[in-house]
Amino acid sequence: MADTLADERLDEVAADIRRLGPSRVFSGGLGAAIVGLGLGYRTALAWLASFLVAEGLAFLATRNFGKGRPGRRSERAAFILAAIPVNGSWAALAALLWLNGPEKLKIAAVAIWCGQLVFTQQYRHQPLALLIISALAPMLSLIVFPFFFMAGSDTVTQATRWSLVLLVGVTLNVALRNRAAARRMDELTRGLRDERERALEAARAKSTFIAVTSHELRTPMNGLLGMAHALERSNLDATQRQQVELMIKSGDSLMQLLNDVLDLSRVEAGKVELAPEAIDPRAIVADVVAAWRDAAEAKGLSLFARFDIEVPAWVHADPLRIRQVLTNLVSNAVKFTARGHVRVSVSAEPAGEEQLIRFTVCDTGPGVPPEAADRVFDSFTQADETISRGYGGAGLGLAISRSLARQLGGDLVLRAGSGGGACFVLSIRATAVQPPVAQRPEPAVEDEDLGRIHVLMAEDNAINQLVVRTMLEPAGVALTVVENGQEALEAMSQEHYDCVLMDINMPVMDGITALEAIRAGRAGDPGLPVIALTASAMAGDRERFLGLGFDDYLGKPVRPADLITAILRAVNPDPPERQAA
Repeated sequence: MADTLADERLDEVAADIRRLGPSRVFSGGLGAAIVGLGLGYRTALAWLASFLVAEGLAFLATRNFGKGRPGRRSERAAFILAAIPVNGSWAALAALLWLNGPEKLKIAAVAIWCGQLVFTQQYRHQPLALLIISALAPMLSLIVFPFFFMAGSDTVTQATRWSLVLLVGVTLNVALRNRAAARRMDELTRGLRDERERALEAARAKSTFIAVTSHELRTPMNGLLGMAHALERSNLDATQRQQVELMIKSGDSLMQLLNDVLDLSRVEAGKVELAPEAIDPRAIVADVVAAWRDAAEAKGLSLFARFDIEVPAWVHADPLRIRQVLTNLVSNAVKFTARGHVRVSVSAEPAGEEQLIRFTVCDTGPGVPPEAADRVFDSFTQADETISRGYGGAGLGLAISRSLARQLGGDLVLRAGSGGGACFVLSIRATAVQPPVAQRPEPAVEDEDLGRIHVLMAEDNAINQLVVRTMLEPAGVALTVVENGQEALEAMSQEHYDCVLMDINMPVMDGITALEAIRAGRAGDPGLPVIALTASAMAGDRERFLGLGFDDYLGKPVRPADLITAILRAVNPDPPERQAA
């Protein structure tokens, strides 16, 4: 009994009993009306009154179930006890039909007892005590009444009696089998729940691993690429400059692989956020083609674009993600094509209130074997194992591109090219819009403008300090470096700065705590521009930091041009025409 009262499955049954109370009352009223035809309505009304009392007790016992909290032991005990008069009232009704009515009403009595046995089958997942309480009265009635309250000893009567005993035996056998099957199902369900929890835990561990790995890789990469960019601006001979450029190119390739892994984790987690705006699809395609034309011409390839007249001039879509997918497709086409051409075609057709725009990238390369047509879209997979050795790549680009395409409302599919090569078709859904109002270009930055800027940087890593110093001081920016957020607050209270570069993970005081103190006015001007300069680059990090109050976000490794642009934008956020307005 103690185990029964501790079984949370009782809560589910009690909640169902409470919820289905009105339907049971309706069934009781209907049963009383039918019984009244055979026994008289006075008897029927008396039974109905007793039945309603039993249902009232059941309602009181189950009124607290199904409200988002587990039942107490006393409530479960009350529910089990309340089930006794309800089942007893139906068994008593059948007994009245058997004892007080004509012979034909015995069939109605048997039907009621059988109905009770059928009803008890819903408890096959529930504690045994509840099943016994519900089935005991009808089972005993089906045995006791035929043998002790039915006259006659002829073969027909004996056959009737033992057929009811057989019915009880079959019902009991079915009930035991159902309970065994229910136990196996419960074990399977528990196993699936455990597997789901392990899968979720593995996904959380993977996300944590990727976040930590990304942070730890970006910090040294900031030093490597930062110093390489510094060397590139120094006096080098031709051989040394070529070596530095190779270092930067290799570092960029490594960062692209890291970014692909992060993009894949974002896509799998469904955390890729789109930033749609008014864009010109022709301009995006032209930019991608222009970026890869030199590489194509170096291999003797012709790279060109074609646009159908139906393509709208401006649509509302995410330019960054479209450019990312197209860049991957065009770069793959140039990489795998030895001779011939690479063609980018753009077409459009109405799709309700939107436009279905297709970007088709076809090449005259070796193509993709039919058996590998689906495999090329799998993560870390390429059409042939020799491809990664011959051309490089981790096999992430197409998997990410297809996921991005589907988030853009379309898809990325592969079809055979007319010349034997491959054709990848990127489709997106976008709404045609009016062109945006043209903005005046920002004025060129003079060296003397940079010389008037005094920047404070809070960074605990000595290499990152040196990298930023080599980027800013040659441009004339005055830079003060401190080790943590607390030192940054002390420096700001003693001297004026135009901008703060704030790392996030620092000892003593982290960057977020320091930002809160700055915005609270505990270090001077609460509106001082603060830029998050961090190796945290997981999905949503940029939006999270901007939401916390940072004026801008830069992920490590940072390029000199990006750093200087961000500082200028923070120091002078409003362009001249907006200031004049």
